[in-house]
Amino acid sequence: MQEFAGKTAVVTGAGSGMGKAFALRWAAEGMNVVIGDIQQDALDATAQEIKDAGVSVVAVRTDVSKLADIEALADAAEAAFGPVHLVNNNAGVEGYLDGPIWAATARDWEWTVGVNFWSVVYGVRTFVPRMLAHGQEAHVVNTCSMTSVVQAANMYGITKHAVIALSEVLWNDLRKAGANIGVTALCPGTIATNLFHGSRNRPTGLTDDGGNISADGEQLRERMHAVLAAGMAPAEVASRLVTAIRGGGLYLLTDHEWDDQVIARHEAIIASAVGEKAGA
Repeated sequence: MQEFAGKTAVVTGAGSGMGKAFALRWAAEGMNVVIGDIQQDALDATAQEIKDAGVSVVAVRTDVSKLADIEALADAAEAAFGPVHLVNNNAGVEGYLDGPIWAATARDWEWTVGVNFWSVVYGVRTFVPRMLAHGQEAHVVNTCSMTSVVQAANMYGITKHAVIALSEVLWNDLRKAGANIGVTALCPGTIATNLFHGSRNRPTGLTDDGGNISADGEQLRERMHAVLAAGMAPAEVASRLVTAIRGGGLYLLTDHEWDDQVIARHEAIIASAVGEKAGA
């Protein structure tokens, strides 16, 4: 996709952070904007900023872990503006950080995987067939993470590895189909967002009776929130995303700060096969 003006963009997680920055950027590019977020007040605030800029916007409260909500978001977009050309599958939470992976409960898994991974599956299932049907130039952006390309350290990392794998499969399937739809696997590094405060929106039905956040987990969340606060501005990520979409590449890593970890993981993978290769 080279031109954005006059087309329609859908952004999830648009109440804050990168999602809000993406929505504002697509508005600045002259697109119709449809936004979703689970937090109503934050969603309304983003919608008001877009309206104040004189751009058409539709805001729909959306729980991205529910297919019906994603479908309702798509229906609202088409009812208001017609075909959707750009979708940012962007919502995410920090997930389970409260002990070893074997101590995570079924509810921890359901919450983290539901928001971080199933939301992208639902976004792909919902929007890609509609994009194929209208046949116009389109693009799918899946928010992965730098943790997608380094050794996973927690449940969040597990889900982000899954999202980048899904993006790669989607890319290949669309190329095989000869579709006029691009894919960007967005891998942000340290970005100034509220990621580590995602538990504020955790559904009560997915909270164990004794609570899910440990004292150590709470301290870790606050430390990491402080680290993110000093990170790249979400608006800068949005600018880089515009360039990446126009360039048509699959991967967008926002910076080089994680290069050593990326290289170390891939070198370890390659090294594990050296002995077998040498003995062949």
